[in-house]
Amino acid sequence: MQKEVKKQMERELYQYYNNKKILNKLKMENKNVSTRRFLYLEQRISYIDNVIKTLNPFEQNVFDIIFKDKANWMYCQMFHNISKSTYYNIINKCITLLAKEWGEL
Repeated sequence: MQKEVKKQMERELYQYYNNKKILNKLKMENKNVSTRRFLYLEQRISYIDNVIKTLNPFEQNVFDIIFKDKANWMYCQMFHNISKSTYYNIINKCITLLAKEWGEL
């Protein structure tokens, strides 16, 4: 996988929860929002939803810790007993799955 694609997928994963908040806010306000922006957000969120569905429950929990709480590996190791290798394996798995969803792989 190209380095740029990997960084883009990682940014998308970190923006996932924020994008969900923005989408919910747009739905609630229902103001003059461009359909294109709305659909683009929905598509990005659905791709990551598909990635989350393919993870097992433990990986889903770690996904939330990493991308929702924006925790680094040291925090995960100290407070959740998640090893550094497990931390990075789950990040890399999510990046690879998301790249497949986007058609980059």
